[in-house]
Amino acid sequence: MHRTLRVYWLTEAFYPPVVGGQELFVAQLAHGLAARGIEVSVITRLPQADTPPMELIGAVNVRRIPPVGILKGKGWRALVPLLKYLTRLLSLLFVERRKFDVLIVSGVKVMPLIVVPLCFIVRRACILRVESFFELQEPVSAESLRDMQGLPGRMLATVVDRMRMFLLRRAGCVIAISAQIETALLRRGVSADRIRRIPNAVDLEKFKPVSTQDKDDLRRALSFPVGRTLVIYFGRFSRAKGLPMLVEAWPELIARHPDLYLLMVGSGKLSFDDCENYLKQFVRTNGLEECVRFCGESDRVYQFLQAADLFIFPTEYEGFSLALVEALGSGIPSAVTSVGAAPDLIRHGENGFLFPPKDKQALLDVIDSALEQRDRWPQIGRAARESVRGFNLAAVVDSYHELCVELTSE
Repeated sequence: MHRTLRVYWLTEAFYPPVVGGQELFVAQLAHGLAARGIEVSVITRLPQADTPPMELIGAVNVRRIPPVGILKGKGWRALVPLLKYLTRLLSLLFVERRKFDVLIVSGVKVMPLIVVPLCFIVRRACILRVESFFELQEPVSAESLRDMQGLPGRMLATVVDRMRMFLLRRAGCVIAISAQIETALLRRGVSADRIRRIPNAVDLEKFKPVSTQDKDDLRRALSFPVGRTLVIYFGRFSRAKGLPMLVEAWPELIARHPDLYLLMVGSGKLSFDDCENYLKQFVRTNGLEECVRFCGESDRVYQFLQAADLFIFPTEYEGFSLALVEALGSGIPSAVTSVGAAPDLIRHGENGFLFPPKDKQALLDVIDSALEQRDRWPQIGRAARESVRGFNLAAVVDSYHELCVELTSE
């Protein structure tokens, strides 16, 4: 009789309660695999003390283990909690080694150090998913290295990097979510036959364009201004997302384009570089309340996108932005920095607009350029939607399902 395939998915954070692109997408993948008959268990960190340590969400069993809170950017202070976490995780996985067939890991900063050797010893399939290009560049975050100061920190980063790359080259499969990541893996010595290119995806039945009348109706329902140009950002309120630069540019943009109205959807909660208070203070201090709205976290982002005119994403670095794919699927023009998968997805001037990161003048210029081409927005929106038809969520879930079956059949 055919036995049910069992997958353990390890991830730093999971939705709910953490709301972010990676967290939401991993949740969609987990639920998608469960719907295809795979028994899926998620193991993640405990984000807050009041979060349930165990929870059944749909058909997915979720376990959250200490330590609580943010470790990224803490430098030496994160070392002991991180070692305790890895020890707990390794012990749990070894004890439960007969309860899973495939181990999927989101993120390759330190997880390969325990996961790859364990899977080799207990003879289980191992899949590592690289979440961003900078994971391969920074075994220890730049923020932590600044805190660690000097030679000991750099030596630790070098040792960790060499160890994890040694193990990454021996994983059963490494998933690259963008061409940039695939190229980086090849340069770091991961053989092509171990790399599987599977992009992030979007539910195109949910994130889809609406008519002009439906857009106006949505704006009224959401209490957004009907007669203005709505620019939307959604995601974590993180300094690395370029948000301070965005709000600092807004007074100049409003002076040139008084009809602009910025929607900021999300929060800085659980971000090590949370800038939510700074953004709100800047808006208050500069009298921007009439042209900037903070909408908080929401599970109705698809409606906000349908109500908006232009998506803005000034991030300094990224892997494969789920937010960008959702904006493209919603059929609105996007102005995004040329990092991560954006250059793979955006053809400048055809289905969106690209600009370099950390460059305020470039941000101003790209929004000016987009507004000058407003009469082409319907055409750009159609091209945007067409460009992500291949990133359908169901097809990507199928790719993960096929990969799990393939690795357990060898």
